[in-house]
Amino acid sequence: MFRVVFENFYLNRELFYLINHNRHPLLDAFFSKFYLLGKGWVLIPIFIGLFIFQKASLKVFLYTMGISTVLVEVLKKLTKQPRPATLLEDVYLLEPLHLSSFPSGDSAMAFALASFFLWLNPKLGFVFLVYALLIAYGRVYVGAHFPLDVFAGALIGIFSFLIALRLA
Repeated sequence: MFRVVFENFYLNRELFYLINHNRHPLLDAFFSKFYLLGKGWVLIPIFIGLFIFQKASLKVFLYTMGISTVLVEVLKKLTKQPRPATLLEDVYLLEPLHLSSFPSGDSAMAFALASFFLWLNPKLGFVFLVYALLIAYGRVYVGAHFPLDVFAGALIGIFSFLIALRLA
């Protein structure tokens, strides 16, 4: 089967190396644990909190997360882009990797959450925006994704929220 690797372009590689090779022991320690906050399990306490305190916004939240998840999974299956460590040499990896690289599902979820909370409560939304930026940066720092992956994930998260607002 023929597959086009569209992420292997100069700027994407160079930006990846700039972030991934800018090592510091404190950042290694931080991102080797922080990446876990980009996984889907974080949606459970958020869902429970919204169910208890903000039921009116639950529909938008569920639509946002559902749309984001579907878009990420479809794009991963369609594009089947390899992870940076399979294309590049000298990649620092701080976590085990699975599936395809494009787009970053963690970044999509984080930016979907940031968009949702900026709409719901701007002060809390700012905290989630910082969280989303750290997740996106961290995905490249730990060697899991190219910058294009996290940028596409961020756009998917924001786009999913905007669609959810129209549907809800």
